[in-house]
Amino acid sequence: MKNNPYIEIIQNDSHILQIPEKIYSHKGKWKEFFQNTNEIYLEIGTWLWHFFSLESSEYQDKNFIWIEIKYKRLHKTAEKSRKLWTKNFILLKDFWQNIDKIFAPQELSRTYIFFPDPWDNKDRQKKHKLLQAEFLHKLYEVTKLGGEFFFKTDHRWYFEEVLKIIQEFGFWEIKNMSYDYERESETFTKTKMTEFESMFRWDKLQICYAEFKKWWCVKR
Repeated sequence: MKNNPYIEIIQNDSHILQIPEKIYSHKGKWKEFFQNTNEIYLEIGTWLWHFFSLESSEYQDKNFIWIEIKYKRLHKTAEKSRKLWTKNFILLKDFWQNIDKIFAPQELSRTYIFFPDPWDNKDRQKKHKLLQAEFLHKLYEVTKLGGEFFFKTDHRWYFEEVLKIIQEFGFWEIKNMSYDYERESETFTKTKMTEFESMFRWDKLQICYAEFKKWWCVKR
């Protein structure tokens, strides 16, 4: 880690927050941070930076936040977003587990989670898996009523596992779902593909995709 050149590169980048205390101090105040009343869209680290940069440049009337732990990805995402003239965005060097420390209840309007690591090799690794019941509860709490959560994975078993959790608890409404997103979904566009999809689409991977909406009824 000491030899990572990106540690020094991002030190004075105004679009990257690294110190946890500073990040958490904005909980419930992100619109004040952005100095506007725009809705807040979140992406939780997705391999590289293509999707975030394009999405944030397209929706200039939204505030975009990205949670990532790797220095290079933070730097590259900030650089590409600036080149696309994105205005309202900030990158947070933090862990996804801290989402409830970063955001207040009902502060988010939309969250993107694409191709998270399934951690399926060993039982001891399962605790690292992002989309488990505890995290989905946290995400629900920080999402406003009517807010959305978009999910993609090429691991069908992982996709079905997430669907099962959501259906059992009944805290998200499934708006749109496909087991073969590129070939079945009406919402698919090549411009919205992540780097992962672009690199491996010729392998004919079946991408599972779902859109969830926070609704009024929560089964406790």
